[in-house]
Amino acid sequence: MNDLKVDERFSQALRSELVSRVEKTRTGRSWGNSRWGLGAGVFAGAVLVGGAGAAAAGLLTIPGAPVITPLGSPVTVSYSGPATVRFGAAPEGAKSIRVKLTCLTTGSWAFESGATSTCKSQDLKGPGKVTQFQIPIVPGKESTTINTQAQSQWQVTWTFVDEEPTPWATNAHGETYGAQNDKGLPQLVAVKATNGRPGYVYNAELEDATGMTAALSFKTREEALAWQEQRKGRKIAIPVYESDGKTVVGEFVISNDDEGPTGPLTDSAAPGS
Repeated sequence: MNDLKVDERFSQALRSELVSRVEKTRTGRSWGNSRWGLGAGVFAGAVLVGGAGAAAAGLLTIPGAPVITPLGSPVTVSYSGPATVRFGAAPEGAKSIRVKLTCLTTGSWAFESGATSTCKSQDLKGPGKVTQFQIPIVPGKESTTINTQAQSQWQVTWTFVDEEPTPWATNAHGETYGAQNDKGLPQLVAVKATNGRPGYVYNAELEDATGMTAALSFKTREEALAWQEQRKGRKIAIPVYESDGKTVVGEFVISNDDEGPTGPLTDSAAPGS
């Protein structure tokens, strides 16, 4: 798992995203923010830092990352199988709910946003067992449903928070850099490299590596699926830079991981969860 909004298997996420983009193009609809619905699951051993990810990683100095202020004490609850996490009414001033999901067994977790997280056996002993994200406050909505395999055990900790946005910065070459946020992505996107060092990758290189650039040329569903099949099993590394966009500090790996979850996701939360 990763400290970001999503953590999806590459083959499933890329297939879904590319096909979705083809379908939206055929119906004349704008892609809008869906261009990054692919999520962090395509990134092997690295983290795309934005919003809750930046806060959770202690990287609040990253331009564009929000300043997070907790409103109240954290609440921790353990679950087995799918469940509905009930937050209750938000306190005054709360803009979102900061959520940390910790897997206690292997499995996959599906969120209402459409993203999923997968926890493998090797993740249980390290930071990979944790996924952190934030849920915007919506009037009248006081819960969220998380689906998983019936045998999966997990723990969730949540806190109401206030958050104030910060602007991206610009380096000496006129390039914007910082964290992913509600405005989208700067030219240099904040990441954590496979060696653990923070840095930035070029948005354009990220789009090429994940298939977002290629998807612009797809005219049919079949083209998208054929492209995805050609990429199956491949790993692509792109350089991670300091904010100057020149000094290399590590690499960011995009990988097709064929190791699947431990069983089928349950379609809905168990009664009484």
